[in-house]
Amino acid sequence: MAKKSSSERGHEQPSNHPGKEDGIQNVEKQKVSAGNLNKVLDDAVQDLKNQLVDKQKEADSYKDSMLRTLADFENYKKRTQKDFFEVRNNAIAGVLESLLPILDNFELGLAAADQHGSDKIVDGFKMIFASFKNLLAANGVQEIFPLNEKFDMHFHECVRRVVDNTKENDTVISVDRKGYKLNDKLLRPAMVTISYHEEQNRESK
Repeated sequence: MAKKSSSERGHEQPSNHPGKEDGIQNVEKQKVSAGNLNKVLDDAVQDLKNQLVDKQKEADSYKDSMLRTLADFENYKKRTQKDFFEVRNNAIAGVLESLLPILDNFELGLAAADQHGSDKIVDGFKMIFASFKNLLAANGVQEIFPLNEKFDMHFHECVRRVVDNTKENDTVISVDRKGYKLNDKLLRPAMVTISYHEEQNRESK
């Protein structure tokens, strides 16, 4: 085979196959691209984590706000119920207090009928009186009859003091008028006579 002349070799086309240097550059480019991709993915994952933390904080804030609102509503409901029962009890107390003098007179009439009336009249009065007392008791009215109890200024009203050395000082020795209360609310105090010792009376003089 004849050798090509130098002029023929000068006109030869360059080869399309990559050389060694081109292969190294391509590998390095691939490494750089893979590194960028990993960084992008890491940044995206971190961004999602940050968003998740923010959303969790936002959810916790909504939860706390809801719990506070529920607590405020429960307190409001309790206050409303308390106010309602207080108004109701005050209204009932006013009506029941106006009935107490009638109860007193009825009891006096029953005592008089017991002494001078017939058995049928007395029995009729007793039935009506018992019905009246049961009605008051059903509405929370309690009788205050503190005989032989210690004087209590919150529920008793002292009308007189009597020397009685057989009793402790400030003991109720007679009830001149019964008292009444509606649950824990005083309708009227019991009018009472209380005892004190004679020695104490002399010392006070």
